[in-house]
Amino acid sequence: MIDPPVGRIVVIGVGHRDRADDGIGPAVVDALAHRTDQVVTLVREGDLAVLPLLWEPDDDVVIVDAIVDSGPAGKLREIDPEQLRSASMVSTHGLDVVDAIELARRLHCMPARLRVFGITAGDFGYGPMSRELHHGVERLAAELLNELGCHPDGVLGGR
Repeated sequence: MIDPPVGRIVVIGVGHRDRADDGIGPAVVDALAHRTDQVVTLVREGDLAVLPLLWEPDDDVVIVDAIVDSGPAGKLREIDPEQLRSASMVSTHGLDVVDAIELARRLHCMPARLRVFGITAGDFGYGPMSRELHHGVERLAAELLNELGCHPDGVLGGR
């Protein structure tokens, strides 16, 4: 078993709030921030070249982003960052998550642990988030909190 990182848990929601369902990452991270004080929550819209600057070497970093995937909208799933490199994905970000991770590798500034959670989305046009995803934000924040081993009262489980 791998020892858990000794640094912070940093949860970064990426996406564009004005691009419909692409705003789900920031929305879920905003909701997560109100549930626990055991994680550092950040939102990054636009170019993701700054991602490697948002964490420290001992941190446990979680990136939350909208994904296009088969299955129902609003499904949270962990994605292996290595699989992202081989996927031919289109991003609404100037530099996408895959490129930001590769930049961190090349700069030798990867965190102790890096996880990516995708939330299935369908509408990336300009406008408000779909009703289905908007109504699922609190549920998704609770699911993510559980995946992180955190509890709403601020107590970390398993760490």
